[in-house]
Amino acid sequence: LAAGARLAARALGGHRGGASPAGPPSTAATVTALVLPAVGASALVAERAGWGLLGFSGTYLALTVPHMLYAGFGAALVAGAVARLAAADRLAVAGAWGVPAGTALVLLGYFVGDAAELVGAVVLTLALWATAAAVVRSAVRPGGHPAAARALLVTSAVVVSLAMVLALWWAAGEALGFAHPGLDLMAATHGVANALGFVLCALLGLRLLARDRAAHGGAAPTDHDRTSPRAGARRRPA
Repeated sequence: LAAGARLAARALGGHRGGASPAGPPSTAATVTALVLPAVGASALVAERAGWGLLGFSGTYLALTVPHMLYAGFGAALVAGAVARLAAADRLAVAGAWGVPAGTALVLLGYFVGDAAELVGAVVLTLALWATAAAVVRSAVRPGGHPAAARALLVTSAVVVSLAMVLALWWAAGEALGFAHPGLDLMAATHGVANALGFVLCALLGLRLLARDRAAHGGAAPTDHDRTSPRAGARRRPA
């Protein structure tokens, strides 16, 4: 996730190249993204060594690894980047605050019980839906975004909106005792969709968008900018 690391550094780097500095919501989400891999790495070491960690072992540790090292990292980073690019969008701001809060509640649910974990899943899902809505709303505005970035970001928004329904189903089934998908099915559906369709597509789309903004002095280019001849370019005679 080299693109993700560069986005995180750019988000925390403040005002560079004409880009607006990160506000509190974006900073909170980005810092969360940088902390979560340490949690996942600790769980990975403990799980591979056969140790317990804070009273957990086996399946719990195995589930923690991909969620913290990849999914949680990516979700928080995407929410922070979207809030930075669309600082005036209330949905983007809500998503940037909600992803860290939901992640913390899910982790707390490990210690408290399935009901608390369900609350965390609800908060996290609503936050990601808010971020997805902000992405779609920004992408459909005329002009300003490269076509490839738009396609990747809209794909990520649609995928995470659907994948998190499965997360809610699983968490609710665990807490309330009704039928829900097993872990193998969740890994093959929810896990793959979030990893490839959401995190990967979103990070690539945001990277393309950041590169495009940097090329235009930090401001989103208009369609006129894209079709106008470059300064100093010679016009061909009619």
